[in-house]
Amino acid sequence: MKNSSFFICMLLVWICSCSQQGTQSDLMSFDNNPRIKKGHLSSLELNGWFVSNGNASIDSVELFNDRKSLKLQNDPADSLKISQVYYYANTRDITGDSIYFSGKFKYKGADSTSIVFGIQQMGQDTMANAMTEIGKRSGDSEWNDFTIKTAMSSLTSGINFFVFTTGNIELWTSNWQAQLDKKPLGAFVNHEFSVEKDKEFDYGSSFCLSAPTTQTYENLEVLGKVWGFLKYYHPEVTQGNYNWDYELFRILPQIAKAPDKDKRNKLLNEWIDKYGKITQTVSYAIEDSSKYSRIIDTDWINDENLFDAPLISKLNTIKNAKRNLKFNYYLIPYQSGGSSLFDREKEYPLIPWKDQGYRILTLYRLWNAVEYCFPYTEMTDKPWDTLLGKFLPRFVSPVDNEEYKLAILELLTCINDSHGFVYIPREDLEKTILKRQSDSFVVPVTLTESKSGDIVVRDTRTFELERGDIIRTIDGEDVKKIITDLSPYVPASNHPTLVRNVLPWLLRTDTGYMNITCIRNGKEIQIDIKNFGQNRRRQPHELSDMKWPKDYNLSAKKIIYIDVSTAESDAITDMIQNNKNAKGMILDMRKYPSMAAYGTLPNLLLPAPQEFMWFSFNRNEAPGNYKLCSIAKAGSDNPDYFKGKVAILVNEGTQSHGEFSSMAYRKAPQSAIIGSTTAGADGNIGSFYLPGKATCIYTALGAYYPNWEQCQRKGVKIDIEVRPTNQEIRNGQDVWIEKAIEYILK
Repeated sequence: MKNSSFFICMLLVWICSCSQQGTQSDLMSFDNNPRIKKGHLSSLELNGWFVSNGNASIDSVELFNDRKSLKLQNDPADSLKISQVYYYANTRDITGDSIYFSGKFKYKGADSTSIVFGIQQMGQDTMANAMTEIGKRSGDSEWNDFTIKTAMSSLTSGINFFVFTTGNIELWTSNWQAQLDKKPLGAFVNHEFSVEKDKEFDYGSSFCLSAPTTQTYENLEVLGKVWGFLKYYHPEVTQGNYNWDYELFRILPQIAKAPDKDKRNKLLNEWIDKYGKITQTVSYAIEDSSKYSRIIDTDWINDENLFDAPLISKLNTIKNAKRNLKFNYYLIPYQSGGSSLFDREKEYPLIPWKDQGYRILTLYRLWNAVEYCFPYTEMTDKPWDTLLGKFLPRFVSPVDNEEYKLAILELLTCINDSHGFVYIPREDLEKTILKRQSDSFVVPVTLTESKSGDIVVRDTRTFELERGDIIRTIDGEDVKKIITDLSPYVPASNHPTLVRNVLPWLLRTDTGYMNITCIRNGKEIQIDIKNFGQNRRRQPHELSDMKWPKDYNLSAKKIIYIDVSTAESDAITDMIQNNKNAKGMILDMRKYPSMAAYGTLPNLLLPAPQEFMWFSFNRNEAPGNYKLCSIAKAGSDNPDYFKGKVAILVNEGTQSHGEFSSMAYRKAPQSAIIGSTTAGADGNIGSFYLPGKATCIYTALGAYYPNWEQCQRKGVKIDIEVRPTNQEIRNGQDVWIEKAIEYILK
């Protein structure tokens, strides 16, 4: 049925984003006056009602067995006369064999109107629909039944229970019931895991180790690796049956004090036995490695220098234990849509930093999150498997709170990821090297790194500094040394992005005074700044004599210019459609782009769909193994595509979606990427809490050129390299625009 196909396509885009509470049997009841959200894609996390076409409202007059109903009718402005409403249930953590959906409906004023109820299962590798078509109806009716039953896919992460109509109608529906394996949906959606009932260490770990020895640190390193392995691989833990943080606190004192390897192995064997014997195993052998971007190395579990034979056998049994294909309680997902912070890693905001057990937990949690939930572990500058042991002393016995927080930042920075970030309360960093990032006095200038690697004033609002000044020292300290000293605590995929992140902090102070040594016109000068903005220029140089795209007379050269960070879809379409004979187009990607641009540009630039990126996601049943999950394509069949040259401008400000969309636009027949190294961080992020009010963010979805060619850290491929010299910065030139003009006109 044509209209059914239309609805299915629409549902691929529209997702419910409002939450709705209910009892197990009445999860979808209208009696509690649930909010019905009208809008577009927002979140895959929340359960609730959504109306994507037409108008929906709760009706207290038309009742079924004294229960309220939902009224659905056409929007008078909709010429297609389509109405649709659905309840979205997040089933990411739910497994089952069958889905059952039933309810009641009645209608009024139908005019050969189609009515369809259905179940739509959604997942990364699946999209299944089961529908019951009531058929075309006319006139009025009393209450009727509908029922649908279908098999549940093992990969389903969300279910839409829906009704849609085409044609004139007023439809009422009530008594919606959904069951999984003959149990109410609410019993699954509102399920409380056993892990959430364990409260023993809510107020502290009670662990204290005063004089750690070499043996102690060896014990703790081994425990950290085994604890993390069990966290992501033991089926009793992955099902949410144990609070793994608190299980650590129960075993930690014994392992820490083990006098030798033999005693440690005995304790580890007994600890693992506590969680029951594993009776079901499967083979997780990688049959086709070409479909994987990362295959985790767990050979350490066979190290006879660490473990005895019984323990090695148990660890291998756990590795091969049968686990759920889609549910792993602690596995950190990548975010999509309006996904929120992963809150199964508890924040413990009231635990003081002095709690040694929680400090060790912080190290274990962060190190293992990267080991099992980061797609690029093999790309770090420092081998990740060496860092757990190296950082242990800094977490076990830090000098003070500041030193402890710096250790967290430094460990996260070791992932070399421009998406990486740890939010730590500002007051915890006030006595560290990072205090300058929040100092209150700021010299109102913008700095940049030139082609020669100098730090140069790009634009200024103060009389003391001029555009083109080369900064040498700040308060007597070499500016490059400052950057080097800050670099261990600033996550970045590559050097240009590190500098990008640090530059805004350099000209900040809390003293109200700053001395700067700079080179101006070939001469070294000393500048004292005292007023910090009170003596500002009315206009910055960038607004007075710095060249902007409009200053290059692009329209006279028959070149279209689009700032992709601000351009709206309609404006982009009009600009290209009205200038089809232009010699070329400049797409400025140096700032984060608007989402609207990517939805519009590929279809105008490409003559046919083009594959440009591979994505890999973490396997829930075998964490740390990243498998090809989707291939991104851009464009559509369009013989009337833009025939001119396309210049795509990038620099270190081009990150994430900017890199993703630049790679798509590069598929235009006559295109070139012009600029310098981009941020090297594509793919969706993941986020989770660390103990003590810290929030950790990083890249959680693998993103590559086709055939796994690296984009992370390297950035997008540059066709024509460009970076301004010191003199070009002083002249106010936009060398990216200039090189784009040269490329288009030659």
